[in-house]
Amino acid sequence: MDTRKIEVVLLGIIVIFVMGAVFKAAEIVLVPLIIAGFLYFVFAPVVNFLEQIKIPRAVSIIIVVLILLGFFYFMGFLVQTGIHSFIKVYPRFQARLILLIRDSQALLNTPFGDARGIVPDINWTTTLRTTLLSLSGSFLKFAGGVGIILVFLIFLLLERPYFQSKLINAFDDATRRKVGEILDHINIQVGRYLAVKLFISVITGLEVYLALLFLHIDFPILWGVVAVLVNFIPNLGALFIVAVTTLMSLIQFYPAVDLPIVTFVVMGLIQLIMGNFIDPRLLGSRLNLSPFIILVSLIFWGWLWGVVGAFLSVPITVVIKIICDNVPYLRPIGIFMGSGKLHHQSAKEREQTKTV
Repeated sequence: MDTRKIEVVLLGIIVIFVMGAVFKAAEIVLVPLIIAGFLYFVFAPVVNFLEQIKIPRAVSIIIVVLILLGFFYFMGFLVQTGIHSFIKVYPRFQARLILLIRDSQALLNTPFGDARGIVPDINWTTTLRTTLLSLSGSFLKFAGGVGIILVFLIFLLLERPYFQSKLINAFDDATRRKVGEILDHINIQVGRYLAVKLFISVITGLEVYLALLFLHIDFPILWGVVAVLVNFIPNLGALFIVAVTTLMSLIQFYPAVDLPIVTFVVMGLIQLIMGNFIDPRLLGSRLNLSPFIILVSLIFWGWLWGVVGAFLSVPITVVIKIICDNVPYLRPIGIFMGSGKLHHQSAKEREQTKTV
């Protein structure tokens, strides 16, 4: 192998490790910035629409910020309500779980310990005090993160009207036209992906909530919100929501097993229909990612930024793929990141993909 090629490969590996270290060290700034960037793609069309109906841009941005503050407040309220509701019903869940473990031990003939040792009798006075102290610190951290996100978002929305003039001053006519077209395609595709994915996630969460409410399973609102969040993690998110709701149903209704089975079937059908029919139909096949790329992305961003990184992993990867698809020199990378379904498209669809 050519020595120069070896040097380029080794330099690329070093750059990747250095960038990973930088991303890890700058997590407190980069995570809010990335989230603000995603929110920008979702809410920039909203601000533009409000401007078109003669609402000043500053007022439009304030409206968007108020919507986001209301959303974050609603999420915090749901978490607080869920914690208090769980504390109230825990003794009943504890008794059912102990019974379930004992019966499982008897059925499998594997007495691996006293069930009460596995499911401890919690002192809720001490636990609640500790939980509230922990939550107060987490709430302050969360509130600080939300504040940084909103500041980034406000400045991004304020900056948007001046981007075209910057583009004109930065490049000549031919280059400006080409760069402008690429950026427009990237903005449209990223905004469409995030908006449609958010819409699908909300519909999935609503379906989970209504199904659990109809089946009389505890905390339907909480599991609906969880379904909205984990829907951004393909496959694993669907498996998680099916498994956790089925387990909760089993603990709640044990020794009856008919409702847990129904819960498993209903949750599985919701995830199957939304994930395999609705999602691909609305998003299209061009944004399909390779399952291997999804897994690697989930592991990498999860390792780098924890749970938040796991939620952001697929949107980040999709944005990278969209950029690669629209930049001629990077298009081969975008193709390799895809699921391969593009090769089965018609010649007309391939031509449309090349022109985007």
